Amino acid sequence: MRTVWFLLLPNTHILDLAGPLQAMASCAELGLAPLKTRCIAVSSQINCFQNLSLAGLEPLPAQLAAGDWLFVIGHKLLDDAPTQAALHQAALWLKQVAGSTAGLTICSVCTGAFVLGQAGLLDHKQCTTHHAYVAQLQQLYPHAKVLSNHLFVQDGELYSSAGVSTGIDLSLHVIAEKLGRQQAERVAQDLVIYRRRADNDPQLSSRELTRNHIHPLIHQVQDYLDEQFCQPLTVEELANRFNLSYRHLARLFRSNTGITLHTYLRQLRIEQAKLLLSQRRIAIELLAERCGFASSHALRQAWRKEMALTPLQYRNSLSRS
Repeated sequence: MRTVWFLLLPNTHILDLAGPLQAMASCAELGLAPLKTRCIAVSSQINCFQNLSLAGLEPLPAQLAAGDWLFVIGHKLLDDAPTQAALHQAALWLKQVAGSTAGLTICSVCTGAFVLGQAGLLDHKQCTTHHAYVAQLQQLYPHAKVLSNHLFVQDGELYSSAGVSTGIDLSLHVIAEKLGRQQAERVAQDLVIYRRRADNDPQLSSRELTRNHIHPLIHQVQDYLDEQFCQPLTVEELANRFNLSYRHLARLFRSNTGITLHTYLRQLRIEQAKLLLSQRRIAIELLAERCGFASSHALRQAWRKEMALTPLQYRNSLSRS
């Protein structure tokens, strides 16, 4: 039995709590892992920023068990004395348990990162927070490596997210890392959501690897490519479709996804080729056509950029495994 703790702070944001809490609780409900969820705070009742009171909260425990998970939930940043006193108390507690609990996984959701910073846990660590507070977090904690335009960030056993709905993305990422990708898929299916993931899991597809950003137009471009990559597309036609110059779209795409449009399209097509090769014997000319390549030569050129084995060697390796 592993415990997943949720540290609630004054003026907690409901969705920052509800998403991760339900994702973790679903693990036990679906029979995926014996996780127990517990909500703690400096007082037994707190007021949420959305005009809702949460009662029956457990006090801060003197210690946590090795291997536990702790989520520090986002809250509205207010300067009143009672709020600041509660945050100071929470930060002192967090610093103590972080230093005394072996293998503790710590996750911040949204502005929960500020409590991690106050506890000294962000020094020389990559992290993120809600886009409206990135500059403030970096200013307050200059030794932190605050990243903007990320849904969530992992640095060792310290995780942080941009908050609101991204707390769910973060939770699914933690579940995938700790319990397995299939378990994360089951939880995502139970929550009825489309799942975006970070770029540090080599087993993810190109669709997922490059989704760790928050630019709405580039997500629209990716959605379109994910549906149409088997068609004979050109990036110039794509730019016209989204009313941008090719150079501007190319810059936006690379700055947000980390790869070029050409690379993204090539990787989508190669992943489809690998899938078809794993399912049936298929001539290389037909394979090229079904994956959106202009010719078998174009397929082979693209394949060499992504794979060490030839298409035939790849297919044979699958039959031997």
